[in-house]
Amino acid sequence: MRYRILGALRVVDGEGQPCLLDRRQSRILAVLLLSPNRMVSRDHLIDAVWDNSPPATAARQLQNCVSQLRQRLAGTRGKHPIVPESAGYRIRLEAGQLDAQVFEASVAVATEQAAAGRVAAAAAGLRGALELWRGPALAGIKGRAIEAGSHRLDEQRLATLETCLELELAQGRQNELIGELLHLVTANPLRERMVGLLMLALHTSGRRSEALQAYDRLRHHLGEELGLDPGTTLQELHAGILRNSAPASPAAAPRRTAPRQLPVPARHFVGREPILHELDTLAEQGGAIAVLHGTGGIGKTALAVRWAHRAATLFPDGQLFVNLRGFDPHRQPLPAAAALRSLLGALGVSAEQIPVDEEERASLYRSLLAECRMLIVLDNARAADQIRPLLPGGSGCMVVATSRNELTSLVAVEGARPFTLDLLSVEESRQLLTGRLGEERLTTDPQAVSELIACCARLPLALTIIAARAAAHPTFPLSTFSGELSGTQRRLDAVDGGDQLTQMRSVLSWSYQRLSAPVAQMFRLLGLHGGTDITAAAAAHLAGRPTIHTRQLLTDLARSHMVNEHTMGRYAMHDLLSAYAGELVVTHESEAERQRAIRRLLTYYLYGAAAADVLVTPHRRRTPLPEPVSPLDEQPRFAGHLEALGWLETERNNLTAAVRLAHDSGEYATGWRLANLLWGLFHLGKYWDDWIASYRVGLACAQACEDTSAEFTMHSSLGTAYRELGRFAEARQCHHSALRISRRTADRWGEAQALNGLGAVYGDMRRSRLAQQFLRRSLQIRREIGDRWGEAITVCNLGEEDLVNGDLDSARHHFTVALTIRREIGDRWGEATALSCLGQAFVAGKQYRAALTHLGSALTMHREMNDLAMQASDLHHLGRTEHALGHRERGEQHLREARAIYQRLGMVPPT
Repeated sequence: MRYRILGALRVVDGEGQPCLLDRRQSRILAVLLLSPNRMVSRDHLIDAVWDNSPPATAARQLQNCVSQLRQRLAGTRGKHPIVPESAGYRIRLEAGQLDAQVFEASVAVATEQAAAGRVAAAAAGLRGALELWRGPALAGIKGRAIEAGSHRLDEQRLATLETCLELELAQGRQNELIGELLHLVTANPLRERMVGLLMLALHTSGRRSEALQAYDRLRHHLGEELGLDPGTTLQELHAGILRNSAPASPAAAPRRTAPRQLPVPARHFVGREPILHELDTLAEQGGAIAVLHGTGGIGKTALAVRWAHRAATLFPDGQLFVNLRGFDPHRQPLPAAAALRSLLGALGVSAEQIPVDEEERASLYRSLLAECRMLIVLDNARAADQIRPLLPGGSGCMVVATSRNELTSLVAVEGARPFTLDLLSVEESRQLLTGRLGEERLTTDPQAVSELIACCARLPLALTIIAARAAAHPTFPLSTFSGELSGTQRRLDAVDGGDQLTQMRSVLSWSYQRLSAPVAQMFRLLGLHGGTDITAAAAAHLAGRPTIHTRQLLTDLARSHMVNEHTMGRYAMHDLLSAYAGELVVTHESEAERQRAIRRLLTYYLYGAAAADVLVTPHRRRTPLPEPVSPLDEQPRFAGHLEALGWLETERNNLTAAVRLAHDSGEYATGWRLANLLWGLFHLGKYWDDWIASYRVGLACAQACEDTSAEFTMHSSLGTAYRELGRFAEARQCHHSALRISRRTADRWGEAQALNGLGAVYGDMRRSRLAQQFLRRSLQIRREIGDRWGEAITVCNLGEEDLVNGDLDSARHHFTVALTIRREIGDRWGEATALSCLGQAFVAGKQYRAALTHLGSALTMHREMNDLAMQASDLHHLGRTEHALGHRERGEQHLREARAIYQRLGMVPPT
């Protein structure tokens, strides 16, 4: 297939036969051919087909149209040139298939020839390239998205024609070119370069007065339509003709070079491919504005410069770059008036011609860019007001702005497209280190590499600084640098490249110093939190402010990218920002203020966990709560079991961090209470690592405040966790410690609890006789003190021992008694457990119909409570039962579901 877009769209096959397309297919193909071998997003294609008025079914219709188009273009060999990708489509073209690519390649060759002094060959090459044109690009196909691309191609054609005419004039061919130039100037009366070529041709042909008239006509047009004078280059040419001293050829004439102000791109750039692709697509739209925003050190400037170099050929009139100094360690943000002066100077306006008034400067700037295809990179903006005066008015230019702030008003008012830069992935972080240090050095110590990536929070600047330090000491093992980063107290010291631009603490401070006092204090206090993220309600208690005020402070921090609202209403900081906040809170808040803030935060989590625990484990002995240290603003409240459990799941990392914070800050009474309130979460979710770690810290808290009752509670719960993990020696030790405390304090409830725990441990160890001894003693005490909930637990445990020993009648009796008690006291969790145990007893007795009934009921209830481990157990036994009944397919389905849950929980399925 051959594709022609330098004129009306044409597609011809290998035999020269045209391929006929309908309107939608033509539009889709046109957009793809404007970005050959690059992905075009579905959204951009939809805009092109329906011109910003798509129907509700646009996505499906687009898919159908592309499918039909692929078939039309497949040819006899069935090779599809249009390739679907995750976010859009790409058309794969080989050299010579697309006339626009042939044109660009021919122009590139001619440009090299001209640079080498081969003027005649270059001019001939350009004429040959121009002969590819059959009319305006994509003539007849309308629509904003397509016209932006076709106008770009038309501009390239005119610029190439001007260069060709220059080369031909340099050969002394002015007489044969005057007619063509007169026609071109009539069609393009405001193109100064074209008028200048006509003036030279007329002057060197002895037609001096006509050359001066051409200048006067241009000056009149510019003055009437734009309020401008001709540019410096043309004014100098005019003055030379008046003096009769104008150059004889364009090669000798002074001509303004298109500005090329882009900084050197980063050498080891990684990632950001989706954004790069979206910027490519955005460049095809006239007058586009892109805003790249993110935290300090995330790589905004590197991305902007990388893409700008990559897209430079799309902007033949030049690329402008301005550092707006929005976040600068020494200088104030660059005023718009100063930025405009710099930009106008780059566009060839002399200092004396630049207006004093800012609005007049902006008007002149827009006028100069009105007919240009230029890229403007506005780096390091602080606010939208810095950018607005620098936006060009024409549709041919594109603006890429970078900022640590979101610049929301620029998105809302000017329609800018925002791009949020996130942290690199682990793999991208590794690629960055590999590019700077080499693969061999990274493979020698993969553990150190993983630690470096984690401690640098996958932040590009931090990784770059550490890589630079490691490159400067090639004999040092990478573990040297990961060790420096491992301590939170020293982490920012390690990420220091020796100057303010490569000192992480300094880079972060530029954003912090721009915060208002209340927002800055909120940021500092977040350094005390220690969890993975925080809600507005929790932050309000931390700050001692109403939630509504705190939410606004967090919003301001998010807009400045000092926190990240990763989920609606939940705010997080990467580890380096957290370390920086932790340093600031120590230096700015007194020890008493920090302690009060910690107490307020811990109170919030303590009372939230208590409210959830009542619903998740309603029959468990309640944890006594102290009086709150401050009024509880927006305390978590829950409608039922699942909502409470969902809150505990969501806050799990924060709650476990709060247990550690309570211990480290000396709030021991809160520490053990909070740990104890997480028992239901840990037990249901089988979060054994968190369970054991939190209860060990809770035990240390209980011992620190010399609370024997709390010690008993921690030992007892630790024993359960160890038993479930099969760590029986540690489980026995914990339950024996609990037993000793209960007997020493004459706590009969606690004694029964400890005896039951020991019985369960010995049962799992298959020491049934010893298990039954402990369980019967526990049952006796529980019945004596009227603990019906505990009685049901122990009766159920005795039933499990009967089941293991093959005494099915006794097992069913015990399970039935337990079920009766559970129903009488309204314990649905325990009721589901008893039903499950009864079902297993019926399976053992080959009473499969009864087993299905009881296990099915148990499974329903366990699903209602989101008890995954018991769901897996029920499904496993249901699968075995269905197999026994000959229902093989249904049985296998249950067993597959059970295995999936066990795998998710990290548990070994029963055999």
